[in-house]
Amino acid sequence: MELPKKFLHDRLVLLLISLLAVVLVVGVSLVLLRFDVSNNPTTIVAYRPNISGSSYQSGKPIDIYSLALFMIITAFAAVVLSARTYFVQRYVSVFILVSGLFLLILSTIVANSLISLQ
Repeated sequence: MELPKKFLHDRLVLLLISLLAVVLVVGVSLVLLRFDVSNNPTTIVAYRPNISGSSYQSGKPIDIYSLALFMIITAFAAVVLSARTYFVQRYVSVFILVSGLFLLILSTIVANSLISLQ
């Protein structure tokens, strides 16, 4: 896929891609460096207050590591979709980048919360 020349010269797009990269590095490194499997072989992956008994749902460590994979896929998809829609309209491209940034911030917060419950 060839990126449009104007796409890489747009300052707002470059700012959003830079923020996306920074939040991606922070989120993935938070999951990979802070999560320790040796503490507990099962981990809390969800909180569901409507289930009788314990509200916390346990799962395997791969469930937490899948959050890091989700962050990588989200960032990559946001940049690719933004580059492909830049020809249609600039504001659509910016909206996709901002939405991807929002998803990365939310997934970093969720990963931090789940890891701190361990």
